[in-house]
Amino acid sequence: MEGKLVGVHKVTVKLADGRLETYYYAWRGKGAPRMKSKPGTKAFTQEYVRLTRDRQAAAVTGTIGSLIDDFRKTPGYQSLSPSTRRDYERQFGAIRLEFETFSVKHIEARGSRKVFLDWRDTMSEAPRSADMHIALLSRLFAWAKDKEIILRNPLERVERLHDGTRRDIIWTDAQINKVLTEAAPHIRSVAMIALWTMQRQADILTMPTLAFDGQRVMIKQGKTGARVRVVAAPDILPVLRKAKEIQQQRVLVNSFGQNWTSSGFRSSWRKEMARLGVKGVTFHDLRGTAITFAYANLDRSHDEKIKLISEISGHTQDDAESIIRKHYLAGQEVVDAIGRGTKKE
Repeated sequence: MEGKLVGVHKVTVKLADGRLETYYYAWRGKGAPRMKSKPGTKAFTQEYVRLTRDRQAAAVTGTIGSLIDDFRKTPGYQSLSPSTRRDYERQFGAIRLEFETFSVKHIEARGSRKVFLDWRDTMSEAPRSADMHIALLSRLFAWAKDKEIILRNPLERVERLHDGTRRDIIWTDAQINKVLTEAAPHIRSVAMIALWTMQRQADILTMPTLAFDGQRVMIKQGKTGARVRVVAAPDILPVLRKAKEIQQQRVLVNSFGQNWTSSGFRSSWRKEMARLGVKGVTFHDLRGTAITFAYANLDRSHDEKIKLISEISGHTQDDAESIIRKHYLAGQEVVDAIGRGTKKE
């Protein structure tokens, strides 16, 4: 991997005790930062991208590098959450290393798809990361096609290397009942909000108390930027009203009454699930469970149910329907579990 990082400067020095030591710098010259990661590793590449990101010169017009520059200036890209942009910047860094000067006209050429997929396959030891890189490149090309910069996107309908979706996994009635009756109050509140709103972890933990108007909760989804209004179910009204009464900044807080941090919550959740003996499911799996619950209770046609669920949860309609088709038979069991758990408080 070291050889692919154009510009890395390697220096071998003799130490006072006679040993030879090799140092790596992000570039040659005065002021170049020394790299601390082990050469040839993924961390080494990521460190190089981070150090050189702000030093990059303007890309040559008519290249993938210039497409990236223009795409990063779009309102859609700028409106992404900071964490999403950080992930994209790291991936764009790797794409630039390989395709910075790749001509736009060659994107459309026959055989370009194989070039890009061959590059993805060099990362096959980390299939999820490989898929994320190629998906971002495809998104870049889709934007360029929409702007008529290119006439075709060679990365449409690319089959993924990673098959780690968890949409096939939902919580059992026993697991839900365990958390809703025996978990620590600050953990139980988060689980209840997740089940009754179908939102992502980050959106739930950062939900401001002002988002609750007494009947509904207004949520801005960090991943998509979409704003949704969710009716506050009776089961979560006590949590929402208490936060409003004591004027908390956010609806959900930790055991010290402080705002959750993402790392703090993950650690607390992991420890509490271990204490309760809840295994095989994650916090994220609560979304699929909630979708099953919602489908079982909505008095609408199938298509209307899927549309409403996807609008609130942030899933695509195809993903929502996939979850329903796999778990509808278990839906009533989940509903009963939630009901039993909340009634025992």
